[in-house]
Amino acid sequence: MDLTLPYGYVTALLGANGSGKTTLIKILLGLIAPAGGGVTILGADPRTLPAGVRAVLDTSYFVPDWRVGEALRALRPTADAWDDALVRQLVERFDLPREGRIKELSRGEASKLKLTVALAARPQLLILDEPTSGLDPLAREQVLQVIREFMVDPTHSVLFSTHIPSDMPGLADQVVALRQGQVVLDRPMDQLTDDFFAVRGVREELDHLPDVLIGVRRTATNFTAIVAADQTAGLPPSVLVEAADVDDVAKALAVPVEGIDL
Repeated sequence: MDLTLPYGYVTALLGANGSGKTTLIKILLGLIAPAGGGVTILGADPRTLPAGVRAVLDTSYFVPDWRVGEALRALRPTADAWDDALVRQLVERFDLPREGRIKELSRGEASKLKLTVALAARPQLLILDEPTSGLDPLAREQVLQVIREFMVDPTHSVLFSTHIPSDMPGLADQVVALRQGQVVLDRPMDQLTDDFFAVRGVREELDHLPDVLIGVRRTATNFTAIVAADQTAGLPPSVLVEAADVDDVAKALAVPVEGIDL
């Protein structure tokens, strides 16, 4: 795998379950070693977990019986650059209950608390694993806005994995898709819909089409996929080829190689 996360960019990481997204994040955080090759993060070995790197993962590292305020005080010594003023601002903005116990927080509140802790360390690189998964629309927009504000500093970078295509426009600068542990797409976000077309047709036609379709999703009667813009010439007029939107591309890139039945 050859992948570069440039300074000042938000990179969206796409892929089906088992494609390697979580493994990549664990490698970047020094939690597991790569099978081969080398990895540096902010110029250092990720196993040292540079101070400028913070992550928000799906799993919780808080003691369930802690109160929110206790958790913040306990974690304060873990970051030399801990910003108390920012913590107070985010706790108020996210309406986090300082006296509420961790085990009593909703999923959205727990996600906001983890993001608060990560940002309190004033990181340079923020790694987010499904940051808006399970959030209601208002909580989702709050989290995305905080990430946008983090990126006002041109030295900051974000890598976030997602299964929610609508998280990408207005946030992501580049899109990376993984399949079976390999990078199958790495390009600027604003080129994503220019480089692909959506393809729709009757399921029975699939066996007679050239092998150029990506991310085939089949129902009992129809199919949907995408195709590279330079591969449309060989498709017959019996299938519908039309401009792809972000949702079309993101969903297709999350489908296993063999396709999926819906």
